[in-house]
Amino acid sequence: MEPALKDEFQFNVLVVDDDASILSLMKEILSMVPGCNIMTAAEPKEAMKQVIGERVDIIFTDIHMPNHSGLEFLQDIIALEQTPEVIVMSAYPNGENAQQAMELGATSLISKPFEDISVVEVELQKAIKKILRQRSAERDVTLKKIELSQTQKGPTDHDALLRVTIPPLKEISANESAQSVQPTQTSKVPATFKRERKFYDISLLEPLIEIEIERSKRYKKQFAVGFIDLPEDYGLKTDEERMNAREQQFAQLESCVRRSDVLIDAGRDGVAVLGFECNKVGSEVLQHKLMSQGFEHSGFAIYPADGDSLKLQENAKSKVQTKRKLQIVLHETDEFFGRLVQNMLLDPKYHTNWCRSLDETYQFILDESESVKLLVISMTREKDQWKLLARMLSEGLIKWPILLFVDVPLTKEVKVKLSKLGVRAIVNKSASQEEFIYLVQSFVIPKPIGKERKNYRALISVPTTFKLNGKMTSSTTFTLSRDGAFVRDMNPPSSGDIIDFEIFAPGKGGLMKTKAEVLYAVPYFVGVTRFHVAGFALRFIDLTPDQRDHLDEVVSNSLTSYLL
Repeated sequence: MEPALKDEFQFNVLVVDDDASILSLMKEILSMVPGCNIMTAAEPKEAMKQVIGERVDIIFTDIHMPNHSGLEFLQDIIALEQTPEVIVMSAYPNGENAQQAMELGATSLISKPFEDISVVEVELQKAIKKILRQRSAERDVTLKKIELSQTQKGPTDHDALLRVTIPPLKEISANESAQSVQPTQTSKVPATFKRERKFYDISLLEPLIEIEIERSKRYKKQFAVGFIDLPEDYGLKTDEERMNAREQQFAQLESCVRRSDVLIDAGRDGVAVLGFECNKVGSEVLQHKLMSQGFEHSGFAIYPADGDSLKLQENAKSKVQTKRKLQIVLHETDEFFGRLVQNMLLDPKYHTNWCRSLDETYQFILDESESVKLLVISMTREKDQWKLLARMLSEGLIKWPILLFVDVPLTKEVKVKLSKLGVRAIVNKSASQEEFIYLVQSFVIPKPIGKERKNYRALISVPTTFKLNGKMTSSTTFTLSRDGAFVRDMNPPSSGDIIDFEIFAPGKGGLMKTKAEVLYAVPYFVGVTRFHVAGFALRFIDLTPDQRDHLDEVVSNSLTSYLL
């Protein structure tokens, strides 16, 4: 792994407490997170020396220590140019000092003694994820800066803000920098390529897990079992090329895991990982590291929380399967409408996570923000819902569009406010399944590189007539583009039929006449929850360029009817 990538997944964690048992317990918890360098201090003065001496990312500190004020230490920390994530530990969480600590800028507050160590893990998870998102954003800015330096011929951008975090381009080699921060992609490798570590046979996984379970029971240590998908490069044609590419992927995986972890060749299931003394937070750090190297689909199960040997493997594989799908979060408190939306998203390519409370929604998004593609919510008067969106936006969790169901018209002022909260589109609750799925797909289906749609289509209803076998039929369009349309019809013509088609385009276009070819037909039937759109798709054969340009304009204006 390149040095820049190593640094991105290293965390210096400082624990400050006068109680030696707390320091010992915290060291034990933090040691199960790969990349955590643990430092301890029994008093604020000693802690401040460590903070000044080297970079500290996360601080767990008590605020009630004999002869020392944790609040003064906290004030000194907050005054630093680069403020660490500060989690306050207090035996009096409702006391005045604890509340003052939060007002000074502490990230979170947890009470001592710990009723459950999971509260520490949750706060550690939140802090690490926030740091990883910040580092990822810095890496993206660096890459963008390098990209611009390579493509722009004009003067270099000397923005003062970017100069603070990014070295001047003349001081670094663009090629070296891109190599140190870009995720490595699968490519052809020399036939002489050799991996450094041994990858064990899949038959050893179960006995290794059984041995580790006994060790875990004895020493009360958690461990992780994971499966990692190996991306396929369909451009490779020969067996030798595919084998060499797989060897290169193995080498990339070696750089992601610790030397103490066991790597197992799981064949068609990719690679299995047995991570010793690794908890949930540690597995999430590993998944971030894997994603940075191009391994987007991985799943981990933790012992003992996720079951015994076979159950661990099943849970890990199940999480990989889930990651392969398009993740959609549905926040809906109304049981009936929630089931309607869930049923409309039954397509196997979607994985719908239905959260019925605000706390459940926040926790899920906190855990899975990087894999979420879309959030679906309903318009409500509940202020807490909008406060939650604002909170997630401020914490950098919302990196994907929000689709809002409404049952009343919205004013322009309300739409502007919704847009600032991350809402990208609105759809009426009475919309058909096809309308809803059309919008969902426009947001979540990834566009193939180099194959983006050049001619947009829109959900728009305009009058049409078509003639087939001497019979004239009137209807309306469901979608429209410059190249064709989907026309509503209960008894659609067959695919391949050539029809005489007339469409009334709004504006100066007026009535347009053309021959059209039927591409496919969708007969009438009743869906699971509501009516599907019956009709047929067609392409225009002989519209003039001016007529097509006018349809382009109509479509462009119509695209804003759903989007904010």
